[in-house]
Amino acid sequence: MEIVAALFIDNINFRREWEGGPTKIDITGAYFSTTATAFPTTLTPHLVVLLRAESEGARHGTLEVVFRREGETDEVGRHRAPVAIQPPGKFFYQLVKPELTYEGPGTIEAHCTIPESGSTVVVPLTVLV
Repeated sequence: MEIVAALFIDNINFRREWEGGPTKIDITGAYFSTTATAFPTTLTPHLVVLLRAESEGARHGTLEVVFRREGETDEVGRHRAPVAIQPPGKFFYQLVKPELTYEGPGTIEAHCTIPESGSTVVVPLTVLV
């Protein structure tokens, strides 16, 4: 199993152009930064992680997302969930909705990992004034 992409988003929708046709993913409001009017502030952004199974043996795994302040090793949040992709070769998405507290302007990184395969992606979320 591998991570194809991960983004903070406002919304995600799935559609088919015709019955039985391929699925299209409409992602709106993808962002890597946002603003706050006062600190401390707590955000609950939507993180979408797109996954794919490259073989029959890779259909099952675990998605682990660890949230850390940029340049630090201490965790400020964690999400861990089993994932099963049906059938192999297809795509799957997992939505993660963390609760992230910012004491002031700065960046928290979402370290997304599939431990079984080592696939990793890091997605920053910066809060500006």
